[in-house]
Amino acid sequence: MQAAAHAPDLVATYRLQLRCGVDLDRAAALLPWLQELGVSHLYLAPPFHAAEGSTHGYDVIDPTRIDPAIGGDEAFVRLSDAARAAGMGIVIDIVPNHMAFTPENPWLADVLRHGRESRYARVFDIDWDRIEKTDARIHFPVLDGTAADLLAQEQIGLAGTADDPRLRVYERDYPLRLTQLAADLVQGARTLDLASLEKLLAEQHFSLGDWRGDAALVSHRRFFNITDLIGVRQEDPEVFALTHRWILDQVAAGRIQGLRVDHVDGLARPGSYLADLRQAVGDLPVWVEKIVKPGEQMPPSWPVEGMSGYEFMGPVTRLLTAPGGLAAMRLAAEGAVPPSTLHEVRKVRRKLLDDVFVPELARVTEAALAALPSGTKDRSGVSEAVKRLATAWPVYRSYAADHEPLTPLVTEGIAEAAADPGAAALLDLLRAGDDPRARAFAARFEQLTGALTAKSEEDTVFFRSVAYLPFCEVGSEPDLEAMDADSFAETLSARAAQSPLALDALSTHDTKRSADARAVLVALSHFPELATLLYVQAREAALSAGVPEHWGIYALQTALMLRGEDEAEERMAAHIAKAMREAKDLSRHEAPNEEAEGAVTALATAFLHDLADGGLLSEDQAARLDAATETVVLAQVALQLTAPGIPDVYQGTEGLAIALTDPDNRRAVPWETLSGGKDAFSPLAARKLALTRDLLARRRAAPQLFARGSYALASKEGRLVVERTWEGKSFRHEIPLVAADGTPQPVDSPPLLLQ
Repeated sequence: MQAAAHAPDLVATYRLQLRCGVDLDRAAALLPWLQELGVSHLYLAPPFHAAEGSTHGYDVIDPTRIDPAIGGDEAFVRLSDAARAAGMGIVIDIVPNHMAFTPENPWLADVLRHGRESRYARVFDIDWDRIEKTDARIHFPVLDGTAADLLAQEQIGLAGTADDPRLRVYERDYPLRLTQLAADLVQGARTLDLASLEKLLAEQHFSLGDWRGDAALVSHRRFFNITDLIGVRQEDPEVFALTHRWILDQVAAGRIQGLRVDHVDGLARPGSYLADLRQAVGDLPVWVEKIVKPGEQMPPSWPVEGMSGYEFMGPVTRLLTAPGGLAAMRLAAEGAVPPSTLHEVRKVRRKLLDDVFVPELARVTEAALAALPSGTKDRSGVSEAVKRLATAWPVYRSYAADHEPLTPLVTEGIAEAAADPGAAALLDLLRAGDDPRARAFAARFEQLTGALTAKSEEDTVFFRSVAYLPFCEVGSEPDLEAMDADSFAETLSARAAQSPLALDALSTHDTKRSADARAVLVALSHFPELATLLYVQAREAALSAGVPEHWGIYALQTALMLRGEDEAEERMAAHIAKAMREAKDLSRHEAPNEEAEGAVTALATAFLHDLADGGLLSEDQAARLDAATETVVLAQVALQLTAPGIPDVYQGTEGLAIALTDPDNRRAVPWETLSGGKDAFSPLAARKLALTRDLLARRRAAPQLFARGSYALASKEGRLVVERTWEGKSFRHEIPLVAADGTPQPVDSPPLLLQ
C-alpha cells in the first residue's frame, strides 16, 4: 500500500490527549490555533473504542472503530477533513500490544463464552496449553473478597436471556457458556444460591478471584503487571490484519499522515511487526515508543522514522544541569537515598519476580524448559537462572527473537550473571539462530525484561533514588552526570544519522514531571549552597515528622515545583500519595498506608507554605531562583525547536506548564488563554509562547534545514550557540544560560539569523 498524497511537510507535532472533556470535534476546533502556532501535524492519543470511563484510550476494546465517547467514526472524518483544509496532517497513536481485559471487549467476550473454539481466541496471548493441561481458566482477579462474599452482598447476579446468559459481577456482564444450567438459572427455574453459583462457575472458561492475591492464577500476558490489559498476538498475520484493518483503510483514504506505535517492546517480535507495518503503510511516517539507555541505540534494522523522544529530553536536562550543584545535591542527600541505584534496582527486581511477575516468570521458565537440551530440565534451577539473568539485564529488552545479536552493552552488563551455568545456558538459547523453541523462549524472556525494567526503575526506584528528580525520568537515570555542549551535539548528531526524523520531546503524557516543572530543579542546581541548605532543612523536617529522610527531600523538590501554582495543595497531596505507592517502601497501590501518605503530604504542604511566606527562601534567593528558572525554561524550548528531528509539543506546553505525574499532566488546557495574547497570562508564559511561535515559523520556512541539516552547538560566554546548515541555507541562534556563578543571564534572546 502506498500512503495517500496528502502529507504536509513535517515541521512539528502537537500531542493532544482525548477524553476528559476533549473529543474529536473539540480537536477540530483547535486546528486554527495550532495552525497559528506553527505545528504541521496534530498527534492524537489513541482514538479507538476503549473501555467505559477510559481517561487515556490505551484500554482498547475494539481497534476497528473510533470511540463513540469522543464522537465516533463520523467525527474522525470531520476532523481529518478539517485538518486537510488547514494544510495539516494527523498522526495517530496506535496500540498493537494489548487490549482491555474486560467483558466489555466484544472479542474477549466471545472467547469467554466459547473458549479456545472462539474465532477470536488467536487474537489474545492466552496460555491455552496451561489451561488445557491443568484446571487453569481465563482468570479475572476483580473481586473484593470471595464469590460467596459478593453473592451475599448482592454484587453477583444473573443477566441476559436463555440464549445469551450472563453473570453480572458488580456492573459488568460476563458471557456464560451456553449450557442447560445457565439457561435454567437465567430463566429463573433455579435460584442462584452459593451451590448453584459454584456449579455455574465450574463449567465456565473463566474464573473469578480476589484482586489482591490471585496473580499466580493469571493465564494471559499482561501489560506490565496490569491485569486489566491483555496481550495481543501481532506475530499472527491474521491478527495483524484484523487489528489494523481500520488503520490501513484510513491510511489508504489519506486521513492519516503518521503513526506512533505504543509500547513496541511488548510485542513478541517488534522488528517483524514493524516490517509488516511498513509494508502495509508504504512511506507513511512511523515512530515507536521505545526507551533506550545511555549508550544504547534503537535497532538499526527497524524501518521507522525514529523513536518518540525520550532519548532527547534526557540529554537536554543533562546539558542544562550545573555539575557543581548536582554534586552538592547528591552529597546533601547521602545517607537518605539508596547508596547504589543499581543495587536498589536489582533488589526491587528480585522482589517483583518473586511477588508480582509470577505468571510471567512461569511462562518464561516453561519456554526455557521446552528449548533447553535434555538433562537441563530442573524447573526450580531454570527459574532461578531466569531470575538471575533478568535481574541483571541492563536494557529494557534485546531482540534475539527477531534474530538481532546481543549488543556489547548487554553482554558487558550481564557478564557477572552469565558466569552462572544456568544463566549461560539461557544465553545460548538467545544466540541459537533459527531454532523455533529458542526463538519462543527469546520472545517470552524479552517481554519479561521490558516489563521488569519499567516496573523496577521508572515505577519504583525513580521514587526512591531522589537526590535530583530531573534525572528520575523516563529515558534518564538517577545516577547520570551533567553533559557539556560538545557531548550533547555528538549525541544528537549520532541519533540524527540513524533517525533524522525522530521526535524531540520535552514533556509527554508519561513524563513524571513536565519540562517546566523540571526546570525549577535544574535552576536550583546552579545554586549549590542554597540547594545544600534546603536539603539539610528537608531532612531535619522529615526526621521531626517521623518519616524517612528521602521523603523530606522528595517533598521539598515537589513543593519547589508547585510554588505559586493554582490548587497546589490538592495537586501535591494526590501526587505524594501516588509517588509513595509507586515507591513501595511505606505504601503500595495494593495496600495504601494513608497515615504515612498523610504525614509526607503534611510535610510537603508545610514546605509549600514556608516557600510562600519566605521561610525557606529569602526574597533575594527567590528572585534569583525564579530568574534562573525562566532562563532554563526558555533554553529548553530553544534547544528543542532548533535540534535535528521533529519537535513534539505536548498539549498546553506552548505556554508555561507545571505538571506532575498523570492525572496532573492531563488537566484541562487553557487554550482560550493561550490564544488570547501576551496580556492574558504571566510574562514567562508570554515569552515562552512567543519564542515557540517564532522558532516554529522558522522551521516551517525551512523544514529540511531544521529536520535534517548539520548540527553544531558551542558554549560561548554564558550562552549556547546553535548553528544549522543544509544545502546552502544556514541558521544561527544564541541561547542564554544561567552563569557559572548562578547569576541569570538576560532572557531576551538576540536576533535569530536565517540565511
